[in-house]
Amino acid sequence: MDILLSVFPVFLLIALGALLRRYGFLKEGFIDSANSLVYYILLPALLFHEISATEFREAFRGPLVVGGYAAIIAVFALAIVLSRGMTPSERGSFIQGTIRANFAYVGLPIVFNLAGQAGLRKAGILLGFGVPFLNALSVLALILPHGMGKGKGLDTTRRVVRQLVSNPAIIGCMVAIAWSLFKLPVPDMARRTLKLLTPATLPLSLLCLGGSFSIDRARKGFAPAALAAFLKLVVLTGIALAFYRWLGVSGEDLLVGIVMLGCPTAVVTYVMAAQMSGDPDLAGTIVITSTAASAVTITGWLFVIRFMGW
Repeated sequence: MDILLSVFPVFLLIALGALLRRYGFLKEGFIDSANSLVYYILLPALLFHEISATEFREAFRGPLVVGGYAAIIAVFALAIVLSRGMTPSERGSFIQGTIRANFAYVGLPIVFNLAGQAGLRKAGILLGFGVPFLNALSVLALILPHGMGKGKGLDTTRRVVRQLVSNPAIIGCMVAIAWSLFKLPVPDMARRTLKLLTPATLPLSLLCLGGSFSIDRARKGFAPAALAAFLKLVVLTGIALAFYRWLGVSGEDLLVGIVMLGCPTAVVTYVMAAQMSGDPDLAGTIVITSTAASAVTITGWLFVIRFMGW
């Protein structure tokens, strides 16, 4: 019951966002503006506030990063093989949909419900190391199926670098990690301002996530979307769990790692597919399918961990 009480309120907020959009309380313009506010301001502020306040050497867990990277690479390679026969646009959206996790909008709220502030800080540091890696793989997934032709290799590298250096969540995490490492003080006025500002991040992001869903989009390409969701929620998370146990990860650290890697596909995959010659309809369907299924799969993985006493 405590697992259900930690996981399902997150998805109830997503469902509430969908209902508010259905009955006109959330307008498309507001959702777009709120998403921008969360993406560029609130989320980086939340990550900086939580990570900079902790002792980095105490909160950083190397095995979480190593095990997560290994699981992501394994599924990335598997998705490349399974996507043969799809069009280049479909392949790009399918491959990135199997690895790109919604760390910020789904993972962080569930971790906070399960493990409180301490868990949130560990998850934030894991996000800081995971997002740049996933961004790079996602850009490669979208570009490589279209061929590398003359001059495209350099263009691909530039796109990857540009995505990494301009991502607000990455910037917030990296600055906060540096702040924590060097034990720099945060002025009391700034700390109090962040304390007032950051609680709005997670509920607003979940409401907007629900308001962004489109049932019409979910009807398109359901079979490959279901396969991508299965790879993301079951195969990738299962491989990560195996690696984590092999590396000796247990307790709160294991919960943080499994929740973060067990998250559904990130909404940003739809935006990237539209901007980088992917299939946006397939990307959107993967987001919707994986988000709906993750309420069950995340609960299931947490139950397995609890039942096994890990």
